[in-house]
Amino acid sequence: MHSSEKPLYNTSMSSRNAQLRKQADRLTRRALAYLYWEQYAPVFALAALFLSLFMIGSFSGLWQWIGDPWRLVFLLIAAYFLVKAILKARQFKRPNRSAAKRRVEYDSGAAHRPLDTIEDRPALSADGWDQHYQKAEDKVATLSKPQLRPVLGAIDKYFLRFITPVAIILSVMIGTSQSFERLRHALTPGWISGAIGDDVTFEAWIDPPAYTGRPPIYFKNTDKVEVPEGSELVARIIGTKNPTRLRLTGQRGSRSLKLNRIGPDSFEARAIVKSPSTASWRIGQNRKDWRIKTLADQPPAVAFVRAPKADKRDRLTFGYSLNDDYGVESLSLELRLLQDDPNASELTRSVDVPLGGNNRKAEDETAALNLTQHEWAGKKVAATLLAKDGLGQLAKSDDVYFTVPNKIFIEPLAKAVVEHRSLVMAGQAEYAAMPRLTRKDWHNRPWFDTWQPEFRMERAPESIQRAALMIDIVTDRPESLFSDPAVYIGLRNVASRLRYAREQGELDGLPEDLWNIAIRAEFGTLGSALEEMREAQAALRDGIARRAPQREIDTLFDRYNEAVERYREELVRQAIEDGNMAESEGGGGDGSGFNVDEIQALLDAIEEANRIGDSEGARRALAQLAQLLENMEIQLTEGGGGSGGQSMPGEMSEEMRESLEELADLLGEQRELRDETQQSQQAENEGSTPGNDDNSETEAGEESDGSDGGEQDADQNPLSGDQLAEQQQRLQDLLDKAQNALPEPGEGDGSGGSSEENGEEDGAGGVDPEQALEDAQRAMELAEDALRRGQFGDAQDEQANAIEAIRNAGRALAEQSRQNRGDNQEASNEGDDPLGRTSDSENNNGENIEDELADLDSRDRATRSRELQEEIRRRAAEQERQKDEREYLERLLKRF
Repeated sequence: MHSSEKPLYNTSMSSRNAQLRKQADRLTRRALAYLYWEQYAPVFALAALFLSLFMIGSFSGLWQWIGDPWRLVFLLIAAYFLVKAILKARQFKRPNRSAAKRRVEYDSGAAHRPLDTIEDRPALSADGWDQHYQKAEDKVATLSKPQLRPVLGAIDKYFLRFITPVAIILSVMIGTSQSFERLRHALTPGWISGAIGDDVTFEAWIDPPAYTGRPPIYFKNTDKVEVPEGSELVARIIGTKNPTRLRLTGQRGSRSLKLNRIGPDSFEARAIVKSPSTASWRIGQNRKDWRIKTLADQPPAVAFVRAPKADKRDRLTFGYSLNDDYGVESLSLELRLLQDDPNASELTRSVDVPLGGNNRKAEDETAALNLTQHEWAGKKVAATLLAKDGLGQLAKSDDVYFTVPNKIFIEPLAKAVVEHRSLVMAGQAEYAAMPRLTRKDWHNRPWFDTWQPEFRMERAPESIQRAALMIDIVTDRPESLFSDPAVYIGLRNVASRLRYAREQGELDGLPEDLWNIAIRAEFGTLGSALEEMREAQAALRDGIARRAPQREIDTLFDRYNEAVERYREELVRQAIEDGNMAESEGGGGDGSGFNVDEIQALLDAIEEANRIGDSEGARRALAQLAQLLENMEIQLTEGGGGSGGQSMPGEMSEEMRESLEELADLLGEQRELRDETQQSQQAENEGSTPGNDDNSETEAGEESDGSDGGEQDADQNPLSGDQLAEQQQRLQDLLDKAQNALPEPGEGDGSGGSSEENGEEDGAGGVDPEQALEDAQRAMELAEDALRRGQFGDAQDEQANAIEAIRNAGRALAEQSRQNRGDNQEASNEGDDPLGRTSDSENNNGENIEDELADLDSRDRATRSRELQEEIRRRAAEQERQKDEREYLERLLKRF
């Protein structure tokens, strides 16, 4: 382009030009719409009229009232005119944009097509184009809106084009929220029967969630109910073959529910209600509304009431409280292992807690868990109670800290099996990858060798390999170690499974099998029967708590009944073998051995309570039966075979028994003090000063105030001489009390006078009990003095003298009591009534003292010594203790 030439005006794209283009486009689109309306409105007018009338009939419920064939006929007529209009409209040429522009220019009186000019450009020469373009822009700026031609006025003399929309709006107002549902229903293929609504019946109720335990809630004489959140609405309509869908309106909008046919003229709709809602059903002029208010499910609350501790059966017992509006579904104890390394990953385990009778509100419910088989038995953990309700809401209690109870095994073989079990439980890692064998390896492999260690044992975790090796060592020479073939066979079976396993999944169940083997090795068949009974009891309690089907409960009850019977038989057999029961006493249910009738009565009570659905009564009866069996075990193992718990002729007096038990406890505490003295002497010899720990004095004081007789934890520093002297002084005070509480000779054993009056000596081997106790008192005083002077060796010698003196005093008292009762045995027998009962004065006489307490040292080994061994073994098994401490505890065990 030459510099003297002027640029084309239409390429300048001024702001005025852009605005004119937008105005022209808007006018053109409006004119095009008018052209479509003017061309096709008369064609579709009749079809639109019939379709509008059909919609009016649908919205107003007319078709629902009169039904078919009228609805179907009218729908076919409307469809006919609609199809006819479509076919006719196809014959017309559709309006285009050029015609729309001409319509705008015609209605505005603009000549020379200005709308085309502003979009055009010169073809040959640009001379005079700017002036022409400027004139076109001026005309476009003055264009007016196109006018709509009244094409329907000629064919609509009754103004139906105005009446019909008003009628549609009124019919929608009549149908309210059901209008479009009625239209959908009217357009649904199929035959629709007319329903006036007078013969239609509505029914509705609420099914609360199963976890609430609430019965169905019916709309009785009311249309408003309050229901738990998540309840299911069940609504039925009866008396029509083609009902509309149920409309459910809530906070999140409305929706129509699917209908399920349950009969020829009855339908049902279901929906879960999670928020306040209104359910509506309308048939003709008959309408039914149900208003539902939901009640939110509050989260549960749970807390510890009593701190967890181990009971006499090695169970973890604790008290808890819980509260939930509909009841707690599950309760669990979450354990977190306390580790020395703060950077170690947290290890957690969950243990289910059986729920008591009332899972909605419990103020002080007691739970007892057998965790002796747990992999963390004997370790310190932090625990939290987790309560979960039926909605899945969780509640947590505050943390508590305790040591998981473990069962102490005394028998060497049982201890070895428990160690094997620990190794198996530690070997949870996956097996190593299968080795790839070459063709030569496959060719040279033994054809009949099923061992193949490279495919099995050599791929196992190290602890699994070690467990298999240790079991092979233990079972190498069974004739000198195994008195029970079942233990040997069980171990060999476990060894075989370890040997031939190819993957971790094949070892499932081994820890449980090894535990049963250890119980059998420790307690014999009685222990196996006891474990079987407890497992059956736990399964039955769980089935009752979770409301299991009656058939399952019956099976669980039969198993529990059989387990109880086997346990009772083993108790009797064990008692007969130990000499605590005559063989003639163990065969009947006449009460001579123990009250079999009472056991059967409790079993019947459990069965009856479960049959009538009284889960709380069944739980109480189970607890009573467990307590009865425990008492029976104590009676039989201690030689008390009677069922009523009365003292039989020949039994030691209660006063004498208490005195001997006090001396036995004192003897055990003196032994512990001697061991602590030895520990302090050892610490002194190694160069450390006993009692340097700042907390040792306070802890020793707390120990001395407790009932355990100043038992000192092995993980504390050795005590100083003054601290040991204080404990020795406390034992002297206990000895004074025990000496003052001793009965006079012949007073508590049913004799009429002292042993000297009966012509007997003072006690065992002529030892005077009083003199022996005075010797013990004097030895304790000397030991206290030596401890204050820091002479631990002399103190140990005097403590040993005190132990020997207390032992001699106990033997003398037991022998003296036996001799005195022997003189009056005949008189006691003559005083029995025909029912075997004794008078009040004869209740002080007991059974033969030689069976239980003839030797206090024997009694101490059977009870107190066993308890001490268990405690020392438990501490020695704690790997977190220092090596020196564990070695010292091992040396203490050798004394027993």
